[in-house]
Amino acid sequence: TPGFLALHGNCAETLAQALIDWSRAHPLGPLEQEVVLVQSNGTAEWFKMLQAQHQGICAATRVELPARFLWRSWRQILGPQRVPSLSPLDEQPMAWRLMRLLPTCLELPAFAPIARFLRDDQPQRLLQLASRLADLFDQYQVYRSDWLLAWEAGRDHLPGLPGQPDTPLPEGQEWQPPLWRAVLADLTAQERSVTRPALRQQVLDALRTADIGSLPIARRVLLLGLTQVPLEMLEFLQAIARHSQVILAVPNPCRYHWADAIDGRELLRQQRRRHPNRGQDLATVSLEAMHAHAHPLLMAWGRQSRDYVRLLDDLESSTHLAQAISRIDIYDEAPNDQGSLLEQVQRSIRDLLPLAEHPKATQPQHCIAAADQSIVLHSAHSLVRELEVLHDHLLTLLAAPPPAGQAPLQPRNIIVMLPDIAAAAPAIRAVFGLHAHNDPRRIPFAIADLAAQAHSPLVVALQWLLRLPQQRCHFSDLASLLDVPAVAARLGLEPADAPLLRQWMAQAGIRWGLNAEHRRQLDLAACGDTNSAWFGLQRMLLGYASGAAPIEHDGLPTCADWQGMAPLPEVEGLSAHLAGILAALLACLQTWWQAAQTPAPPQVWAQRLRQLLTDGFSAQDSVDAAVLQGLEHSLQTWLQACEHARFEQAVPLEVVQAAWLAALQAPALEERFHAGGVTFCTLQPMRAIPFEVVCLLGMNDGDYPRRASKNGFDLMQHPGQTRPGDRARNDYDRQLMLDALLSARRQLYLSWAGHSVRDNSPQPPSVLVAQLRDYLAAGWQGEDPAQPGHPGGDVLAQRSFHHPLQPFSRRYFEVGSPLTTYAREWQAAHQGANAPSSSPLPAPTAAPATATAPAPTSTLPALNLPTLARFMRHPARSFLRQQWQVSFELAEDLPLDEECFALGGLAAYGLVEQLQTTMAAATHAWASAPKTPQALSTLLTRQLQHLQNAGSLPLAGLGEQEKAALHASTSNSLQAWAQLQQHYPVEAPHQALHIAHQGIVLDDWLDGLRQRHATAPPVRISLSASNVLLGEGNKAQPRADKLLTPYLHSLAAAACGIALEQWLIGHDACLHIAASDPDAATSALHAWLATWQAGQAQPLPLPCKTALAQATNGKPWETYDGSHHSDGEATDLAWARFFPDFAALSADGRFAHYVEALYAPLVAWVAQSVRIVAWEDLSADLQPSEALHA
Repeated sequence: TPGFLALHGNCAETLAQALIDWSRAHPLGPLEQEVVLVQSNGTAEWFKMLQAQHQGICAATRVELPARFLWRSWRQILGPQRVPSLSPLDEQPMAWRLMRLLPTCLELPAFAPIARFLRDDQPQRLLQLASRLADLFDQYQVYRSDWLLAWEAGRDHLPGLPGQPDTPLPEGQEWQPPLWRAVLADLTAQERSVTRPALRQQVLDALRTADIGSLPIARRVLLLGLTQVPLEMLEFLQAIARHSQVILAVPNPCRYHWADAIDGRELLRQQRRRHPNRGQDLATVSLEAMHAHAHPLLMAWGRQSRDYVRLLDDLESSTHLAQAISRIDIYDEAPNDQGSLLEQVQRSIRDLLPLAEHPKATQPQHCIAAADQSIVLHSAHSLVRELEVLHDHLLTLLAAPPPAGQAPLQPRNIIVMLPDIAAAAPAIRAVFGLHAHNDPRRIPFAIADLAAQAHSPLVVALQWLLRLPQQRCHFSDLASLLDVPAVAARLGLEPADAPLLRQWMAQAGIRWGLNAEHRRQLDLAACGDTNSAWFGLQRMLLGYASGAAPIEHDGLPTCADWQGMAPLPEVEGLSAHLAGILAALLACLQTWWQAAQTPAPPQVWAQRLRQLLTDGFSAQDSVDAAVLQGLEHSLQTWLQACEHARFEQAVPLEVVQAAWLAALQAPALEERFHAGGVTFCTLQPMRAIPFEVVCLLGMNDGDYPRRASKNGFDLMQHPGQTRPGDRARNDYDRQLMLDALLSARRQLYLSWAGHSVRDNSPQPPSVLVAQLRDYLAAGWQGEDPAQPGHPGGDVLAQRSFHHPLQPFSRRYFEVGSPLTTYAREWQAAHQGANAPSSSPLPAPTAAPATATAPAPTSTLPALNLPTLARFMRHPARSFLRQQWQVSFELAEDLPLDEECFALGGLAAYGLVEQLQTTMAAATHAWASAPKTPQALSTLLTRQLQHLQNAGSLPLAGLGEQEKAALHASTSNSLQAWAQLQQHYPVEAPHQALHIAHQGIVLDDWLDGLRQRHATAPPVRISLSASNVLLGEGNKAQPRADKLLTPYLHSLAAAACGIALEQWLIGHDACLHIAASDPDAATSALHAWLATWQAGQAQPLPLPCKTALAQATNGKPWETYDGSHHSDGEATDLAWARFFPDFAALSADGRFAHYVEALYAPLVAWVAQSVRIVAWEDLSADLQPSEALHA
């Protein structure tokens, strides 16, 4: 039987069950579909699951959005021949129509404000404006069709409701009516006849005049979970109710008439009011006195529901509509002073209780038990801490036995809502994804409402490609692109090969830019193609083709560079195909970059974009396949919109990107919402789905309620233009808070950042949370902790929890603490931990009295000279690495996105070291030719040019300056190296070193030895890229911290009976090191071996530079703690971990003892055995040796 029925109730399950029971009792035909209108995918999924649970299956049910149902019904009523599938004035086609029309209207005087906004002629700004205006006109078609009809007729004003006067247009908005007329003028006659304002009256007339049962429309329409419906939609439903059953399940939180309890009640004038509470007509009560007659939360949060209910009541009482609305109330009858605190709050809203009638005022002996935690409030320091606290709280809830008569709580019964799910998603994955699947603390979860780019690497890569003309195309960008599975699969790159290709790209000098042309387009033509991706690829291919074996030119070894490019010799063997993969990637990027720079019409862009998807991506899983399918669908949707708008103008890539990806980001009703675990989602309107546990996180002041963006063009928002049924964006979040409160069944969980993460200063919660807290404190009493069952406690304090900044805080492990954690990893650091006893999950055990470090390994590692040298330089770091396998050094994995601009610090040191090593190898191989200064200078020049060809030096003029500086700074040391090589022409054999002392064995070889002749004593010559002198001129002294390795070699050689003479060639001078006395050397080496053994058990207070300052009567405290001019060794994380300052370092006397035992002999050795030889004095210094050997 046709008719219009409104079911009012405060319980969503009851309303949904009533719809299901009605459908089951009055089934439709076998091939007919049940039409259910909802406003969110969450409500759709919930209703389908509920129907399947009660009927065994959910079939022949069409769940759709009201707007789509409206247009589909219009097509059914008037016929598909008259009404197209897409309205010519739908939002997306209208946006592109406005893109075409707006520039043609800017010369008109009324359009001066728009002309000023578009004066820069930016296509992106034009698209932004056109999209906003299309959305605005779309809203006008729904909520203000009378305005549009008046504007079409040439009446440029704002018509009022029947009986109200018209309003002039606000100043500066006179352009809206002529723009609407321009849009209509652009339509064909057929298109103008099928606009929404034109069709609306035709549809209503057809419904009134057609015979019942003659129209091909749905026989039953159900509306569920909507708290806001436009008046136009309600009028259509009332008209269609003459032919179909229309049942509205209205989520009405209050059984009594409460619509007059909020300001704005004058907008709806009702002839009758339903169910007055205790006979009181709230319309006669002033708003100032309303708190004594209405519920405070309804007054604060319920405006949107009030407007909807008032609108329905007005339609029920209307006499001009043919089909009356019947109303049935479905409310529970449980007493409002029984049940949990949450239930009492919900029932007090149901019964419209003012505060004067709450238990605290009317029942002095009534109290809420402390064990009643149906409403809890948690304050943390950040969103991550909120999530960690929530995780522990949910573990407690899931492990607790269920209340009598209820099923155990499951993760799927929990919903967590946040103001911005996209910003919170990484933190959610970090906290809830921390535990392995076999860990009992693992809670399954799913994140809903994420746009495609938030969870698809493919979309992130596509967004980067769509910005390629503006990108610098850094090394990290290319590496990230290769990490995308869909891109790697298209290129044929195996995951195991990706690190090697990335390593080759870094070694090849790829830093930024595709090639020289790409840099020229960025106005950086002077940079050429050095360090570009093309430059690196050429080096890789050249290295594979030619290798890097030096060739001889003019009698000197020369690098195998070709046309100013150095080969990369690492590209070889079976992995060389990776260079081809990089070549394929760069070819694809080059092709797309060239195409992307040229504006084109939509059809041409569609071809380009489809080719980009084909060349760049290959789906690897169902997610990638769905994303590619969605991209194709959104591209087709955009083309259809442009076709309907007859938009054929050429547009740049920025406009195409915004239009294409906007459709992909739009949420769809078909998207999965409830995935089986804990559901994380965004706080959205009309998502009043019942859950056992409802959690609201991020309820911070300023973050919630969210600030609604105000559209200055929207005339509906101007004063005096509000109408019943309008969208009230400012009231959405308050309605959401009310919905969340009414949707929770076992517990409502509220959380916010109550203290600053920086200084622990208090931070207020959202004003909505503050209102709820004030309401609870005013309405109920808590249980007296000293007398259970008796009032006297603070109901708010017993449900509020303030958490510390860190998850490892001692407060979690103190006996009697109300705070709970399941992070057993932290418990070992605290004494007297009190594990939760009610949870069957694994809980930490009591901690020892003090923190314990990992036990040192029982066996000593093999010892050689490099290991002992590393220990001498940094005993604390050596201990951490060897015994705890811990490194405090920052990983050097920063993206190599910038070419070298200047050589300084470690960069200069590394380059000098590379030059010295390369030149030493070259001079060694060049043994037959005389090593004259001129020849060495030529060889050094070629090596520096090779570095520049490899992209290791700055570009252009800066590179030439650095080449000259490096030539000048390294020529002296390399000349000295060559001179010493000639002076000691014979390569001496390696000498074995074996020293044993108290169970410690040092085994190594002395290598790099040379001799004057076969019977001469060995000499060790070594190069250092560091400065080896401290001070200048006559005050220069050898730097003992740079002599640790030569010192160890001297000690070990002397202890083994080898009289070892050494030359150390530094960056600033030569040092001659005489052989050590065997007895003194053995004693000093034994002391170091014993110290090394002690350093395997605990970190020793022996920082090298501080110890030398102590041994030379310097300022060790300043060397360690630092000064205003320089940092001290205490800034090193390893030293800071054990000895935060010099006082801690020297507190127990070990520092002074070790300095006296170890570094005093080193200082004495430097003074006695090390001699400075200036560059210009080296030849003369070697003459006595030559004469002696002669």
